[in-house]
Amino acid sequence: MDSELSDSGSRALAQAPAVTYPLSRPTFLVGVLVMLLSLALCVDLAWLAMASTGDWRPWVGLLATAGVGGFCWWQGPLTRFGRLSWDGGDWWWEEDAGPHRGAIHRRLDTQSGLLIRFVADSGASHWFWLSQASEPGRWLAMRRAIYADAHRRADATSPQRAAHP
Repeated sequence: MDSELSDSGSRALAQAPAVTYPLSRPTFLVGVLVMLLSLALCVDLAWLAMASTGDWRPWVGLLATAGVGGFCWWQGPLTRFGRLSWDGGDWWWEEDAGPHRGAIHRRLDTQSGLLIRFVADSGASHWFWLSQASEPGRWLAMRRAIYADAHRRADATSPQRAAHP
């Protein structure tokens, strides 16, 4: 594994090895989303049943819940299929339509799951949920690649530090 000193010379940076990770439907997150939307619908219906005849506010709540549910269905976040690959220098999302090169941005880390945003070179962005359960044997390698790439990008955009005598 390659190792080099960071700009400050204080710590060694290691190049993460190439890794490919499957993207599958995150059943746990989809279940949580369905549960939350069902709970919101029950609250809206109870509010509608208890409201006076001319009250319009429960209808707005019901419409908002339906709008959020419809948006989630239309957008389909976190339900992309394919493979996410790190080749040591670039990120690739491979799907049936072909491979897409891009960058990833880590948004949430729960240790056993990662929410990331993949921004393709074409400008399109997609959200992915990576779960340790999908491929336990490659989970740590994928996490290392994600964090190593974030450090590499941060070091590349930071101004050069003056060398200490």
